[in-house]
Amino acid sequence: MEKKEIAEFFDKCAPWWDADMIRNEDIIQTILTCGGVKPGVDVLDVACGTGVLFPDYLSRGVASVTGIDISPEMVKIAAAKYPEVKVICGDVEETEFDRQFDCIMVYNAFPHFPDPKHLISVLAGLCKSGGRLSVAHGMSRDALTAHHSGRASNVSIDLLHEQELAAIFGRWFDVDVVISTDRMYMVSGVRKCETVARPEREETTPEEMLALMKFMVSHNDAHAQELHDLAVSLKESGKTRTGEKLMDIVADFDTVNARLSAVVEELE
Repeated sequence: MEKKEIAEFFDKCAPWWDADMIRNEDIIQTILTCGGVKPGVDVLDVACGTGVLFPDYLSRGVASVTGIDISPEMVKIAAAKYPEVKVICGDVEETEFDRQFDCIMVYNAFPHFPDPKHLISVLAGLCKSGGRLSVAHGMSRDALTAHHSGRASNVSIDLLHEQELAAIFGRWFDVDVVISTDRMYMVSGVRKCETVARPEREETTPEEMLALMKFMVSHNDAHAQELHDLAVSLKESGKTRTGEKLMDIVADFDTVNARLSAVVEELE
């Protein structure tokens, strides 16, 4: 899935996007409330499209709204509809912002990002300490999979299981909202404070480090084989793209482990 292809796909969708939009007001209000959208906050809407949620943010008295989308045609429509909102055309994973945000919302867009973990890590850097990141969809995981199985299949991946996404969030966020029903999907968490001091640790001797490196080499080989077996299983089950990605990771893993093993031999 190439980002250029994603932008071109949504450029084509832009002219009729608003006309075909179906809104469930109760679900949207639940998402906004759980997402911490309230008076005085600065909101970043990731993959904002034509600004579907812009009026909802503004009606809640937020301090500011910034939208970003990779599709020039979507951005053109959003900016024309809401001149009071700053709308950026660009890839959020590559764009430099001059500020952080209280609320970051990824609404009805998460499967169009090919590397979910990387996206969450980028958004964590854009979120204020104590701020909130939310990934939400106004339909169930199964319904979304069916929705993307047609012409959008080349520009989307399967929506992660909510617990898998919550685990990714957990590196940077305290997750307190995990919802997956037949009506909606949402994972949301509060950005962790990074000012906690690390405890002092005793100095490790060279002998201890060498023993640790030997341990790592032996166990890395075992784990690489496990990953290889998993990749084969994925490909056999029809998940060829995912299996191939994992095979590439295993190859990189083997290369690094071989170099580490050579260093161990030099030190012995």
